[in-house]
Amino acid sequence: MANKTILTDCDGVLLDWEIVFRPWMKRLGYEINPSRASAYSIGEQYNVSQAEGSRLIAKFNSSSDFESLPALRDSVEHVQRLYTEGWNFVVITTAGDHPWTPGLRKSNLDKIFGEGIFNQIHILPLHSDKGVVLKNYQDTNLFWIEDKPSNAEAGLKYGLRSQLMSVPHNRDYKGSVPVVNNWAEIYKLVQSSL
Repeated sequence: MANKTILTDCDGVLLDWEIVFRPWMKRLGYEINPSRASAYSIGEQYNVSQAEGSRLIAKFNSSSDFESLPALRDSVEHVQRLYTEGWNFVVITTAGDHPWTPGLRKSNLDKIFGEGIFNQIHILPLHSDKGVVLKNYQDTNLFWIEDKPSNAEAGLKYGLRSQLMSVPHNRDYKGSVPVVNNWAEIYKLVQSSL
């Protein structure tokens, strides 16, 4: 029987991080640069240094707002469906190393998707290399769902079936990772792989 495990990023794949982060930034007095709103870098989006952008992300990811992120698109329906069909999920996220972040992340996922679906969560420091976890799954041909092109491509390098979730910051992606628009598409891919 095939290994029924799906590796997945969290923000921009399972949860909608930006929809809560942007009002939080506005409350702090930061205005987004409309011409850079779809940039991956928060520094670019808000005309601040990369260091300041990272500081703000770390502050947000250790706040109560980080625990209240909504589901991204149709993720709940299809993740729950896959789970009831015997699939396991491993979350690999670069949410930061603040001591509160893991509990906030787990609580948010449990609240949105249901307890027990995400029991294996790897929380790495901000901007770190997800390859440190992905290499543990090298040549397994597992699905790897990600929204950052370089991380999706790293999955290919490690022999995974990478899928890039379409979001504004990757809309111009022209690489070799297949792009998906929602979890309904992922569900079909997973079912066709059996």
